[in-house]
Amino acid sequence: MIQDKKIIDLAYLQEISNNDSNFIDELITMFLEQIPQYQESLNGLYNAKDWYNLGRMAHKAKSAVLMMGMKSLAEDLKNLEENAKQGKNIDGYNEIIFKFVRDSNLAIKELKEIKEK
Repeated sequence: MIQDKKIIDLAYLQEISNNDSNFIDELITMFLEQIPQYQESLNGLYNAKDWYNLGRMAHKAKSAVLMMGMKSLAEDLKNLEENAKQGKNIDGYNEIIFKFVRDSNLAIKELKEIKEK
């Protein structure tokens, strides 16, 4: 069911689930449902300059991508979370959001391919 992919690494899910394919499938489905909402929210909050809530949303998105083994993106979202909650380094927010949208869209594509098998 699971193979090596460029964006995602399901090793963490395999570990915490004892390789339970049903549990892994449920978490993948949840990811596929949540990520488009997170993308929309991050962009909307950025455009509204609602930094505090942008930080809160980055926290939620961070947890989701971390479950899929996207450690680098999770680290970027952690930085966004911490900076946005304090209103610091605003110039870097858009770049992190862009990376999140790009990489999470690639992850969605990979996960859909996994689910089809």
